[in-house]
This record gives sequence, structure tokens and C-alpha cells, in this order.
Amino acid sequence: MSEAAARKTFRLSGRVAVEITAGPGGIVCEWDPAMPERLTAKEMRAYRLARHEMLTRLAERLGGAVLVVEV
Repeated sequence: MSEAAARKTFRLSGRVAVEITAGPGGIVCEWDPAMPERLTAKEMRAYRLARHEMLTRLAERLGGAVLVVEV
């Protein structure tokens, strides 16, 4: 990611955290420990809130909209 990237670590639960880096090239998620096969419903809600926060920051920096496609 470039110097303009924003980075923040979010604790999703007692068992997992994610560091999200958002910059002009997109977003990168680094999981601690490794990304679990499944997130609980509570962890998924926390992840989506964290992702929303970082994508909002990215959109503000870029001065435009950001699109997420979740499959």
C-alpha cells in the first residue's frame, strides 16, 4: 500500500483480530491468528463494521464512491 494508506487493527472477538489497510490500490486484511474458516455471526458483524469504517475513510481520501462485492 502507498503512503496514503490508512491502517487500523480491529479486535473482532477474543479469538480473532484483523488489521485492515485501505489505500488507493484497494484494501488488504491481515488476520491474527490466520483467517478462520468461519466467523461467528458476531464476528462477521464486527468485521463488516470495521470494513465499513475503513472503506468510508478510503472514499473520503479518494473523493468518490467505493464499491464492495461480497461473495
